[in-house]
Amino acid sequence: MSFVTVFDGGRLRASLLRTGAAGGPLIVTFDFRKPGKSDFGAPSVSRQFEKAGFSQLSIKSRANDWFINDETPALEARLSELATEFGAVHMLGWSMGGYGAFRFARAMKAARIVAVSPQVSLDPAVAPFEWRYGAEAEGFDPALGAIPTPADAGPTGLILADPFIPADIAHARALVALFPRVRLLRLAGGGHPASRLLRESGKAWLIQKAAREDHADPRPLRRGHVAARRLSSGYWSRLAKAAAPRRPALAATAQTHARLLEQEARSGT
Repeated sequence: MSFVTVFDGGRLRASLLRTGAAGGPLIVTFDFRKPGKSDFGAPSVSRQFEKAGFSQLSIKSRANDWFINDETPALEARLSELATEFGAVHMLGWSMGGYGAFRFARAMKAARIVAVSPQVSLDPAVAPFEWRYGAEAEGFDPALGAIPTPADAGPTGLILADPFIPADIAHARALVALFPRVRLLRLAGGGHPASRLLRESGKAWLIQKAAREDHADPRPLRRGHVAARRLSSGYWSRLAKAAAPRRPALAATAQTHARLLEQEARSGT
């Protein structure tokens, strides 16, 4: 069993791995931003989803364009067709990929979205708080890039975002306003994307589990994140940076703890 290319453009590509019976569930995953990105790379595949009976659709972009280019309408039409071949459609993405999950959710009548640190737009009129993607934002088409609101109640879901990063929280709040059945889960010090501590502690599988389920309990994600903070120098460094403007004593304590953890890591203790 292997992936079949179901949309093959010069800028966008979609590859499908069918698993199980016709009419079964589908998970749609999206490319994420990579510095200097200039090629599609291999389709993303997950054994977890395969074992759970999900077919997998991997959507790739040749460049860091947030899937917005002259091929977007054709891809959107193809995704709408594909969705009719499956039961529940679930979406999963990180950062740029999280934006993609929301951007194409209506076309695929998505039942579930899990997104980590997604954007609502790169249009300054919609996201005046976003300043990190200047080069990419220059070519972003505001009309084509606007996220369609759900046709009905919309999908359930989770957005994972780090409250230490104001822009990420602002994006998340804007998306929750468009998708009222999607909940915001704040993972303080998780960074961008907010799953860093979960990944470092070997708990990233909890995100895929949340994407598989119709109404996932966010508490295991929160507990896994909290448990990982204690031994993460990155978390303490991010806490120090966030606390510095208003709580200098906390910032100093956090920075000291970060240095101790870094020293322990270097010494192997």
